[in-house]
Amino acid sequence: MNAPHDKDNDGQAPGMGDLLAVIRQLVGEVHPHWKNLHFSPHTLLEQELGLDSMARMELHVRIEQTLNVSLPEGSAVCSATPNDLMQALLAGLTKNGTYSACPEDTGASSAADLLMGSFGQANNASTNGRRSPGEWLYALYTWPVFIVLGLLTWVLVVFTPFEQGRRKMAHWCARALFACTFTPLKVSGHEHLDSERAQIIVANHASYLDGIIVTAALDVPIHFIVKGELASNMPVRVLLQRFGVEFVDRFNANRGASDVARIASKSRNGQSIVFFPEGTFTTFAGLQPFRMGAFVTASRAKVPIVPVAISGARNIIRGDNWFPRRGRIEVTVCKPVTHSGEGWQVALDLRDAARREIAEYCDEPDLVEE
Repeated sequence: MNAPHDKDNDGQAPGMGDLLAVIRQLVGEVHPHWKNLHFSPHTLLEQELGLDSMARMELHVRIEQTLNVSLPEGSAVCSATPNDLMQALLAGLTKNGTYSACPEDTGASSAADLLMGSFGQANNASTNGRRSPGEWLYALYTWPVFIVLGLLTWVLVVFTPFEQGRRKMAHWCARALFACTFTPLKVSGHEHLDSERAQIIVANHASYLDGIIVTAALDVPIHFIVKGELASNMPVRVLLQRFGVEFVDRFNANRGASDVARIASKSRNGQSIVFFPEGTFTTFAGLQPFRMGAFVTASRAKVPIVPVAISGARNIIRGDNWFPRRGRIEVTVCKPVTHSGEGWQVALDLRDAARREIAEYCDEPDLVEE
């Protein structure tokens, strides 16, 4: 990290107004539909301003360039409010200033949000209405099918010797799950996938089923992004490692940034990576804001983005409610979004283009537009 400047060009330390102006400019780029946005030094950067960790890394660069200062490493990623950022900025300007990056109890989002956000979390709205006997019969049939096929998948994937064979096993087991539970799975646009060339695949996230749906629908070599905590569960870790997933660290800002570079390198070397850029899913329907990790990765790796729209998954498994319902699933693989160049604006353009494609086919309202 470069040594900090003692003062800016005017001989005066930048103030909170200068810092808020830099933040406002970036928020306007990330969320152009937000009009007349007002915020204070205590406004939460992620929860209220919608700046995920990748956006805060860009904010770090903007602050240093615009205000002619050097921030402590990782401070923008770990800061929860503009006030936290100002404390980090003043620590850099003061010879004896100190700044403790990423305290565990701040509640700020972690560096893994660069890639996947709070993967698998859901808002729980009440969905416990009165269920018919037919719904109970279907659920009582489906749960054992899921358990049996899950165990069979684990054995086949873990003990199949070759990576291509393991992927085929997972693909056919995922398709068998939908066949055995009488869930029609329709896939269109498969010609837009390229098994010989790396692509960044981005899909909307509506249910715990989404990973299984993508595995069943896309019969090409792919690598998922998963949270590093899953590696602590040995059976799950063994299965995921054999399937070729990429673990990311959710709690270490520096390691999380290294994960981004590592995954971009794998993309440049020919691996296709699957992201769920919403990062989380909710009980209520709607396409949420996209996090920037997938699009920055594609920009750095110079590979195309392939939007994939999933429709129907939320109606089958809703939020954290594990009561399965009858339904049908449609997966639409859209035309690749190509690009030339690299940088933040390229990543924003990729995000907006991919989002438009997914919004057209996912059969849910666009919560950003509406």
